[in-house]
Amino acid sequence: MTVWPDVRLVRAVAAWAIAALLVAVWPALWLACTVGLALIVSFAAWDLAAAQPALRLARRLPPRAFTGREAEVTIELEHDGDAAIEADVVDEAPADVVPLEPWRRGVVVPPRGRATIRYAIRPGVRGDRGFGPALALVRSPLGLFRRRVAAGDGELLRVYPDASRFLRREVLDPKRLLATVGARPALRRGEGMEFESLRDYVPGDDLRRIDWAASARRGRAVTRLYEQERRRTIVVAVDTSRLMAGVVDGRTKLDHAVDAALALGYAGLVSGDRVAMCAFDAELGGFVASRGHRRHLGAFLDFLRMLAPTPVEADYRALLRGLERHQRQRALLVVLTDFVEADPMAIVAPLGILGRHHRVLLVAVRDRAYNLLAPDARPADDDGLAPYRRLVVDDLLREREATLARLRRRGLQTLDLAPSALTAAVLNRYLAIRDAPAR
Repeated sequence: MTVWPDVRLVRAVAAWAIAALLVAVWPALWLACTVGLALIVSFAAWDLAAAQPALRLARRLPPRAFTGREAEVTIELEHDGDAAIEADVVDEAPADVVPLEPWRRGVVVPPRGRATIRYAIRPGVRGDRGFGPALALVRSPLGLFRRRVAAGDGELLRVYPDASRFLRREVLDPKRLLATVGARPALRRGEGMEFESLRDYVPGDDLRRIDWAASARRGRAVTRLYEQERRRTIVVAVDTSRLMAGVVDGRTKLDHAVDAALALGYAGLVSGDRVAMCAFDAELGGFVASRGHRRHLGAFLDFLRMLAPTPVEADYRALLRGLERHQRQRALLVVLTDFVEADPMAIVAPLGILGRHHRVLLVAVRDRAYNLLAPDARPADDDGLAPYRRLVVDDLLREREATLARLRRRGLQTLDLAPSALTAAVLNRYLAIRDAPAR
């Protein structure tokens, strides 16, 4: 806590200083200046001594927050004095969490009591978001001084990818969840006959799986679930190199890839598969070993929330070396990445080797620059360079398609998608691969 003069004391001292200068012209003012100085000092000393007991200030952040979802921050003020305190409160919050710093004037803390301030936040960026101090400014009884109380400087708000759609009760059924993101549940093969559990009937369920006795007891249609005989391992590899920092629709390509990775991880868990995740750029940036139950979704949330683009190129050989160490068992490898003017062999060779040991799906996140080639695209300006830009983009697109064609010839599957279409298309391809005959 610090104390400094208020504007009232500054004005009083300034007025006295002007009067002291006038003493040189009118010596008769000397006595008045002396009395004035004594009064200022006396009042200031009394006001400082009579100041209220120290104010206690605490900020409480939510234990976790999700991007795009509203959360609440609480600031508590408390003191033990016999008189009420009036304070101005300001909180230094990151701009991506709340547009304007919260400011409350005239917050009254009752005698020996507590006052609580709450304000809403809506984080827009994943990761740990650092807060500055929460400040309370309290005037002394005469208003000649202000006490500054600070708390919570450097506190971190943990912001996760939005997983609320996976955690609500109504979407615990995987079919309903996949339908919300545009995935089309396919008819599954290889079902075992080991009974697992019962759940409410969902349109599209096999009518032969309805448990009529349980339905009669509950008064609604109930379906029997059977454990899958064939379980796969899915490895989701997320590229965090510089190209993933490109912004599309107000979000980076990496943010779109994180959404797809989280949805794919959840879909795999609820489908009975095991899921692992990793990140890579110039090297492997982390690996989460395979998990097999939806309660492990939190481990993937912790991993994905800290991913951020780095100013380096993606090295697919680093991904190859990392998976050779961490994932020797055959798996479905889904690589969420992007590339422009990359040496085709720097991509094709390492991914081709991975394709010998794993079933590989490369998902290329398409940059908005390729929209210039759309039939209805219009030039952004009239500087005469638009035709040349189209030629450059057309050349890049041809190289991109040639690289993807080389990968397909090596037995890999590929998708080239706009960021907004990423999640649904990846889930649909995962379901198609999962329900296809094993190879």
